[in-house]
Amino acid sequence: MKKLAKILGISALLGCNMTLCAQDAVDEKGKDNFLKRAFRDMKESAKLQRQIDKANYQATKLESKAFFQEQKRMSNPKVRSAAERERQLNELEAATQRVEAAKAKVENAKSK
Repeated sequence: MKKLAKILGISALLGCNMTLCAQDAVDEKGKDNFLKRAFRDMKESAKLQRQIDKANYQATKLESKAFFQEQKRMSNPKVRSAAERERQLNELEAATQRVEAAKAKVENAKSK
C-alpha cells in the first residue's frame, strides 16, 4: 500500500493520470512493478538490436567480399572485354529503340 501511495504521489507531481500510473505499477499478479518491466523491455530491445547489428555486419562483410571477387574476376582481360562488349550491345539496343520511338513520334506528328 505504501508503494501505491508513493507512486500515486509521484504521478500527481508528474501530472500523469493516476489510474494509468497505478495500473502500470502493479501487474495482474501484483508482483511485477513498473521498473522491472521497463528494464526487462530494455534488455530485450538491446538483445534484438545486437542481433540486428550482427546481421548487418555480416551482410556488409559478405557484400565487400563479393565486390572484391567481382573486381578480381574483371581483372582478366578476356572477361573484361566480354563484359564491355555486352554493355556496348545493350547500349546499342537501347539507342535503337529510342530512334524507333522518335521516328514513330515524328510520323504521328506529321499525320495530324
